[in-house]
Order: sequence, then structure tokens, then C-alpha cells
Amino acid sequence: MAMTAAVKDEISRLPVTRACCRKAEVSAILRFAGGLHIVSGRIVIEAELDTGIAARRLRKDLLEIFGHASELVVMAPSGLRRGSRYVVRVIKDGELLARQTGLVDGRGRPIRGLPPAVVSGATCDAEAAWRGAFLAHGSLTEPGRSSSLEITCPGSEAALALVGAARRLGIPAKAREVRGADRVVIRDGDAIGALLTRLGAHESVLAWEERRLRREVRATANRLANFDDANLRRSARAAVAAGARVQRALEILGEEVPEHLAAAGQLRMQHKQASLEELGALADPPLTKDAVAGRIRRLLAMADKRASELGLPSTEANLTEEMALS
Repeated sequence: MAMTAAVKDEISRLPVTRACCRKAEVSAILRFAGGLHIVSGRIVIEAELDTGIAARRLRKDLLEIFGHASELVVMAPSGLRRGSRYVVRVIKDGELLARQTGLVDGRGRPIRGLPPAVVSGATCDAEAAWRGAFLAHGSLTEPGRSSSLEITCPGSEAALALVGAARRLGIPAKAREVRGADRVVIRDGDAIGALLTRLGAHESVLAWEERRLRREVRATANRLANFDDANLRRSARAAVAAGARVQRALEILGEEVPEHLAAAGQLRMQHKQASLEELGALADPPLTKDAVAGRIRRLLAMADKRASELGLPSTEANLTEEMALS
């Protein structure tokens, strides 16, 4: 989860000056990391984050943009929770903040997706909403076969709203239900890089692309090595099979075999795993691999024709089952 922490740290430090973007980010954080609670008949808003710098950023925006003070509670690691958690809580005027951030509508009913101001806002609002959602419940896995950027959502409506915001940014995202939880997932490497750039995580994009390129180069090298190794084994088996057929051909033809064909056949038998190019270099005078292949091919054809006339097994009679498969 090193990439997740790096992205959250970077976008938590990103300076945002436009009020609409700051409002959209706060609304998304409260929607994806928080909830509305009724305490003594009053609405209390809470948001639980996993980094202290994100919690401080939220508290600052709540005060400067909406004019609401908040308290911070640090929850120590326990059980399955490895790291500390930071709970930002607004007790006073919680209902007013809920209306201001679009968590409830004009009649006080909870809004399950993103606030209308974010959904119908500019592209910068969509970017801010994604930034807030990632700070709240985002994760980024290392580049590789199963790399992905995911947001855990409080419900299907919020997931669909986030997918819509991604579509406005030109990013392909999908909403899925995984183990009973709604998630928005981006798996395409180029799309992940584009979204991180949109969020303002420029240093993280460079690190992501570097690791992604390194993995791709390593995977390509492994594929080529495996391909070359398989080709070498296949060529060696074919050479051994050709040597066995040549031996049978010389037995069939006896003294009738032409001298130049016999010489090529002897080379094949003496160097059973050598390539045709290597056999050509060993010939006296040297031959091209096509010339060697042509002579061996004529030798085998002549022997097979002679065997057919005499009613004898062909040159393939010496092949084992493994040789025949090569």
C-alpha cells in the first residue's frame, strides 16, 4: 500500500484556491469517509481518515470555507486496524453543515449520491470530488497484472455518481460490488495515470509510470527468454530427428548415395544438435544453411523413393515418438 500512502500524502498537500473545488472536495470526503449521526436530537457529522495530514486539511477547509469549527480524535491501532485513524467531528451546527455540503436536501432528507452542485459542476469539481473520495477511501495497488485504483463507496448511488464524475474527466471507471461492498474500480494503466494527473499527484504519477515501465520491460524480457529457450529446444529436437532419418537414409542407399549428399548427411550425423548454419560452417568448402538443408532434403527424398521401390521401411522408421512430435 506504499503507492496509496504516497498519493494521499501528495494530494493532501496540494494547494487549491478555488472555493468551488474546495467545497466539492469536502463534500466528497464527508460523503465517502463520514456519516450523519443523531446525538441528543442534533445532527453530528463525522469523517474518519487514515492520515493526519488529510484530517488537518479537512478541518482547515471546514473552518475557512464553511465557517465551522471541528474537533479531532485520534484512534490508536487495534485489532485489524494497523495504523492510527483520525476522526474529524462537527457537533455544533451539524445540520447546517450537512445542508451546505449537500449531505441532505432542502427537506432534510439524506442524499445518497454526490451533491447536485458537484454532479452538475465544472470538470474541476469532478476532479475535486475524486480527490476527496480517494482521501476518504481510496487505494492504489502496485503496477502489474492486477494493478488497480479503487474507491470504497458508502452505497451504489455514490458509486454511480463517482463513475459519472470520472466519465466527465474522460476516465473509464466501473462500479462493482465486491464482497458486499460497493466499489469504483479503474484497472487500465493509462487511465490510472491520467486520473492521478487530474488529482494533482504529479510526483506519484512519475513513480507509478516508472514502476509500470520497469515491470513491463521485465515481463517482456521474460517472455522473450522463454520464447528463445523454447525455440532452441524445438530446434535441437528437430536436428536430432533429422540425424536419425539421415542415418536410415544412408543405410538404405548404401554406395548409391552421391558423394556431396553423403557428406552433408555425415555432417548431420556427427553434429546431431547443431543448427543448419553451424553445419554449413563445418563443411569443406563452407556452405550456406540453405545449401545444407537442400542436400539433406534430397538425400532423404532419394532414400524414401528407393525404400518404396524395395518395399523397405522409410527414413522415418528410426524416429521415436518424441522425435516425430518435434
